[in-house]
Amino acid sequence: MAKFVFKFQPLLDLKTQMEDSLKNELGKAIQKLEQEKEVLRTMETEREECIRQFNEKSSQGIVVERLKEYNLYISHLKERMEKQKENIKAAQKNVDKVREQLIKVVQERKMLDKLKEKKLEEYKKEQLVQEQKVIDEVVSFKYTNRINNEM
Repeated sequence: MAKFVFKFQPLLDLKTQMEDSLKNELGKAIQKLEQEKEVLRTMETEREECIRQFNEKSSQGIVVERLKEYNLYISHLKERMEKQKENIKAAQKNVDKVREQLIKVVQERKMLDKLKEKKLEEYKKEQLVQEQKVIDEVVSFKYTNRINNEM
Protein backbone atom coordinates (compact mmCIF):
# COMPACT_ATOMS: atom_id res chain seq x y z
CA MET A 1 0.00 0.00 0.00
CA ALA A 2 1.41 3.37 -1.05
CA LYS A 3 2.00 6.07 1.52
CA PHE A 4 -0.06 9.27 1.33
CA VAL A 5 1.94 12.12 -0.20
CA PHE A 6 0.56 15.65 -0.32
CA LYS A 7 2.18 17.33 -3.29
CA PHE A 8 1.82 20.79 -1.76
CA GLN A 9 3.44 19.81 1.56
CA PRO A 10 6.55 21.99 0.96
CA LEU A 11 4.28 24.98 0.33
CA LEU A 12 2.22 24.16 3.44
CA ASP A 13 5.43 23.91 5.48
CA LEU A 14 6.57 27.27 4.10
CA LYS A 15 3.24 28.92 4.96
CA THR A 16 3.40 27.48 8.48
CA GLN A 17 6.93 28.80 8.89
CA MET A 18 5.88 32.21 7.55
CA GLU A 19 2.94 32.24 9.95
CA ASP A 20 5.21 31.56 12.93
CA SER A 21 7.64 34.23 11.77
CA LEU A 22 4.88 36.80 11.32
CA LYS A 23 3.46 35.97 14.75
CA ASN A 24 6.86 36.75 16.25
CA GLU A 25 7.14 39.91 14.17
CA LEU A 26 3.65 41.00 15.25
CA GLY A 27 4.57 40.43 18.89
CA LYS A 28 7.66 42.60 18.49
CA ALA A 29 5.68 45.30 16.66
CA ILE A 30 3.06 45.38 19.42
CA GLN A 31 5.81 45.54 22.03
CA LYS A 32 7.40 48.47 20.16
CA LEU A 33 4.02 50.24 20.01
CA GLU A 34 3.55 49.81 23.76
CA GLN A 35 7.04 51.17 24.40
CA GLU A 36 6.28 54.24 22.28
CA LYS A 37 3.02 54.77 24.19
CA GLU A 38 4.89 54.46 27.48
CA VAL A 39 7.39 57.13 26.36
CA LEU A 40 4.44 59.44 25.61
CA ARG A 41 2.86 58.74 29.00
CA THR A 42 6.18 59.57 30.67
CA MET A 43 6.39 62.84 28.74
CA GLU A 44 2.80 63.70 29.70
CA THR A 45 3.58 63.05 33.35
CA GLU A 46 6.72 65.16 33.12
CA ARG A 47 4.80 68.00 31.45
CA GLU A 48 2.04 67.89 34.06
CA GLU A 49 4.64 68.00 36.85
CA CYS A 50 6.39 70.93 35.19
CA ILE A 51 3.09 72.82 34.83
CA ARG A 52 2.30 72.09 38.48
CA GLN A 53 5.70 73.46 39.52
CA PHE A 54 5.25 76.46 37.23
CA ASN A 55 1.89 77.32 38.83
CA GLU A 56 3.25 76.77 42.32
CA LYS A 57 6.33 78.95 41.77
CA SER A 58 4.38 81.70 39.99
CA SER A 59 1.94 81.97 42.91
CA GLN A 60 4.89 82.24 45.35
CA GLY A 61 6.60 84.92 43.31
CA ILE A 62 9.42 84.05 40.96
CA VAL A 63 11.81 85.91 38.69
CA VAL A 64 10.38 86.55 35.22
CA GLU A 65 13.41 84.95 33.59
CA ARG A 66 12.69 81.70 35.47
CA LEU A 67 9.03 81.80 34.32
CA LYS A 68 10.24 82.15 30.73
CA GLU A 69 12.45 79.09 31.19
CA TYR A 70 9.50 77.06 32.51
CA ASN A 71 7.34 78.23 29.64
CA LEU A 72 10.05 77.40 27.10
CA TYR A 73 10.58 73.94 28.61
CA ILE A 74 6.83 73.22 28.62
CA SER A 75 6.66 74.24 24.95
CA HIS A 76 9.64 72.01 24.20
CA LEU A 77 7.92 69.07 25.93
CA LYS A 78 4.78 69.70 23.89
CA GLU A 79 6.81 69.54 20.64
CA ARG A 80 8.50 66.34 21.75
CA MET A 81 5.08 64.89 22.59
CA GLU A 82 3.82 65.71 19.10
CA LYS A 83 6.83 63.93 17.58
CA GLN A 84 6.21 61.00 19.90
CA LYS A 85 2.59 60.83 18.73
CA GLU A 86 3.94 60.52 15.18
CA ASN A 87 6.19 57.68 16.36
CA ILE A 88 3.13 55.99 17.85
CA LYS A 89 1.21 56.38 14.57
CA ALA A 90 4.12 54.85 12.66
CA ALA A 91 4.35 51.96 15.13
CA GLN A 92 0.58 51.41 14.85
CA LYS A 93 0.81 51.36 11.04
CA ASN A 94 3.55 48.74 11.32
CA VAL A 95 1.40 46.63 13.66
CA ASP A 96 -1.52 46.90 11.23
CA LYS A 97 0.68 45.97 8.25
CA VAL A 98 2.15 42.91 9.96
CA ARG A 99 -1.32 41.88 11.21
CA GLU A 100 -2.69 42.05 7.63
CA GLN A 101 0.22 39.95 6.36
CA LEU A 102 -0.37 37.41 9.13
CA ILE A 103 -4.08 37.20 8.35
CA LYS A 104 -3.31 36.58 4.67
CA VAL A 105 -0.74 33.86 5.43
CA VAL A 106 -3.08 32.19 7.95
CA GLN A 107 -5.86 32.11 5.34
CA GLU A 108 -3.49 30.58 2.77
CA ARG A 109 -2.26 27.99 5.28
CA LYS A 110 -5.82 27.07 6.28
CA MET A 111 -6.75 26.69 2.62
CA LEU A 112 -3.82 24.31 2.13
CA ASP A 113 -4.75 22.40 5.32
CA LYS A 114 -8.30 21.91 4.00
CA LEU A 115 -6.95 20.78 0.64
CA LYS A 116 -4.64 18.32 2.40
CA GLU A 117 -7.53 16.94 4.46
CA LYS A 118 -9.64 16.56 1.31
CA LYS A 119 -6.82 14.79 -0.54
CA LEU A 120 -6.22 12.52 2.48
CA GLU A 121 -9.90 11.54 2.52
CA GLU A 122 -9.76 10.83 -1.22
CA TYR A 123 -6.63 8.74 -0.64
CA LYS A 124 -8.32 6.76 2.15
CA LYS A 125 -11.37 6.11 -0.02
CA GLU A 126 -9.16 4.96 -2.88
CA GLN A 127 -7.27 2.67 -0.52
CA LEU A 128 -10.55 1.13 0.64
CA VAL A 129 -11.56 0.57 -2.98
CA GLN A 130 -8.18 -1.08 -3.69
CA GLU A 131 -8.46 -3.27 -0.60
CA GLN A 132 -11.98 -4.31 -1.61
CA LYS A 133 -10.70 -5.24 -5.09
CA VAL A 134 -7.97 -7.39 -3.55
CA ILE A 135 -10.49 -9.08 -1.26
CA ASP A 136 -12.84 -9.68 -4.20
CA GLU A 137 -10.00 -11.18 -6.23
CA VAL A 138 -9.01 -13.50 -3.37
CA VAL A 139 -12.60 -14.61 -2.87
CA SER A 140 -13.04 -15.09 -6.60
CA PHE A 141 -9.79 -17.06 -6.79
CA LYS A 142 -10.82 -19.34 -3.90
CA TYR A 143 -14.27 -19.83 -5.37
CA THR A 144 -12.80 -20.67 -8.76
CA ASN A 145 -10.34 -23.10 -7.15
CA ARG A 146 -13.11 -24.83 -5.22
CA ILE A 147 -15.24 -25.21 -8.36
CA ASN A 148 -12.27 -26.54 -10.30
CA ASN A 149 -11.43 -29.01 -7.52
CA GLU A 150 -15.01 -30.28 -7.38
CA MET A 151 -15.02 -31.08 -11.08
